Amino acid sequence: MELFWQLLVHGLLTGCLYALVGVSWGLIYATSKVFHFAHVLTLLLATYLAIMVVNDFGSPLWTGFVVAAVVGGVFGALSEVVIYRPLRRFHATQLNIFLASLGLLEAGKYTMQLIWGANQIPVNGSSARTFQFGAISVTLNEFFWLASSVVLIGALFVWLNRSRSGRAIRAVATNPYLSASVGVSAETVYIKVFVVGSAMVGIAGYLLALSHTASLEMGLIPVLAGFTATFLGGVGSLRGTVLGGLLLGLAEQLSGLFLSGEWQTVTAFSVLVLVLMLRPQGLFRLRR
Repeated sequence: MELFWQLLVHGLLTGCLYALVGVSWGLIYATSKVFHFAHVLTLLLATYLAIMVVNDFGSPLWTGFVVAAVVGGVFGALSEVVIYRPLRRFHATQLNIFLASLGLLEAGKYTMQLIWGANQIPVNGSSARTFQFGAISVTLNEFFWLASSVVLIGALFVWLNRSRSGRAIRAVATNPYLSASVGVSAETVYIKVFVVGSAMVGIAGYLLALSHTASLEMGLIPVLAGFTATFLGGVGSLRGTVLGGLLLGLAEQLSGLFLSGEWQTVTAFSVLVLVLMLRPQGLFRLRR
C-alpha cells in the first residue's frame, strides 16, 4: 500500500510536467495547425543555454528560469518567422511543414552535439533535498514541477480568457478566416503563441534538468508525452490537456505496481490508443 501512495504522488507530479509541456505545444498546434516537432529542439536549446549561464557564469539557479523562457520564446518566434511562415506562403502541405520541423530538430541536435558534446550535463547547485511525508518522499525539484505547472498553466488560462490578445488567439484557433475579417491578424497571433508556448517548454526543460541532468535525449519523451496529453484531452481544450497530462503521468507511474520500469512508458502511451478508440475527439470537445 505504501508503494501505491508513493507511485500515486509521483504520478501526479510527473503528470504536472507532462501537462505543462502539453499545454505549451497544444497552444501552438491548436492555433497555427503546425505540428511543431522542433518543440523538442526548443526545450533542448533553452535548457542548455540556461545551464551554461548558471554553470559557466556562476549565476543563481533562478536566473536559469529567465534564460530558459527568453531563449525558448526567441527560438520559437524565429521558427515561425523563418521556417513556417514562408512555407505557408508557398502553400506547403501539412506533411511538408512537419518534415521541415523534423529536419530543423535533427540539424539543431547535431549542431548542439558539436558544441556541447554528447555527455550529460548537471546543473551546478541543484538541490537533491528530499521531504518525507510518512511513507511518501518528494524532492524539492518535484515541488518546483508542481508550483511552476500550476502558476504557468493558471496564468495562461487567465490570459486566454481575460485579455484581448488571448481572445484573439482563441478566435484564430476557431476560424482564422472569419477572425481576419474583423481585423485580427493571424500572422501576429501565430508569433504570440510560438513565443508563449516555446517559453513554457523552455522552463519545463530546465525543471527537468534540475531534477536529473541535461542531455540531448532528454526532450523527446516529455514532448511526446505532451503531444499525447494534448490529443488525450482534445486539441484546443486547456483543461483537457491538463487532465490528459495527469492521466498519462498516473498511468506511467502506477504501472510500476505490475510491470518493470522499461514497460512503464509503453503502458502510458497505450492509454492514448485506448482513449482514442473509445473517444476519438479526446476527453473534452473543443468548444467553439
